[in-house]
Amino acid sequence: MNSKLLSFLEEIKAQGNMSKAAQALFVTQPYISRVIKNAEVNFGVKLIDRSSHPIQLTYAGDRLLAYLQEENRLRSNLDREMTHLSQFKYGHLTIASNEVVTNDLYKPILVRFYNKYPNIHAQITRMTSRDAEKRLLSGTLDFFVGHALQSHKVDYQPAARLPLVLVIPKTSKLFVPGQLYSKYEDLDLTKLSGESFIGTPQEDNYQRLVNSYYNDVGITPEYSIEVPDLHLASDLALEHVGAIVTPEPFAGEHRLTDEQKAGINIVKIPTDVLTANFGISYIKNKQTSEPVTDLLEIITEYVDEYTPKR
Repeated sequence: MNSKLLSFLEEIKAQGNMSKAAQALFVTQPYISRVIKNAEVNFGVKLIDRSSHPIQLTYAGDRLLAYLQEENRLRSNLDREMTHLSQFKYGHLTIASNEVVTNDLYKPILVRFYNKYPNIHAQITRMTSRDAEKRLLSGTLDFFVGHALQSHKVDYQPAARLPLVLVIPKTSKLFVPGQLYSKYEDLDLTKLSGESFIGTPQEDNYQRLVNSYYNDVGITPEYSIEVPDLHLASDLALEHVGAIVTPEPFAGEHRLTDEQKAGINIVKIPTDVLTANFGISYIKNKQTSEPVTDLLEIITEYVDEYTPKR
């Protein structure tokens, strides 16, 4: 019904005449009139201004035409996507990570996976651990690469213990000019209390981990800025905006300019004090097919290669 009504309204608007519209569509004029009249009764509005010459759509008719055209566009897009997905032998995988996982890690994983499984459709996205837990439980997410989640319904496979570093900017009382690295055991970290820190959303598992560490070592941070992404937070710290605890790869010496090196100290936090433990979370019944098992193995292998060794 909607497709007929759409074509009738489009042709009436184009022709300005019911008879010409019928001729163009190879139907009779009474048939078009009946379909339009039924729609007018259904919606309770006039769709055609029959008193004008040439006839025109009313405002309601124009709005209905716009909605029908949008509905038709969405239907066409849906049909194309379903046809596309039907061509993938192994179906669809949705994989998410939090900000601890970088593109440098994802790239080799996806290259190796797609070399073996070209006939699979995958969607890669980023989200917080809290959102990932909700989506895993709802069945709209297959894997989450990041910190362990809280729900007992989610299986977790550890992949790595990621070393962390404390970045101290030149504005800090603890900053030592002329040296990039400071020794952890030489610092009185309580002196950082009240100084400017950069944070990520407080509900994220990583930020909760770091907040617990601050509390344990006697730091009361003053969050001068909170950003949604740990990559951005780390980049701001490297530009001397504030202090941060971040994964070691995010503050690797190879990433730093000479200006950045001159304005920060990097403190390697001992791994027996603090690490960002992360791995792969999934609902157990999802781990059934060969591609899923292989993806778990590939992620575990590359995460191990990616993680700095101390």
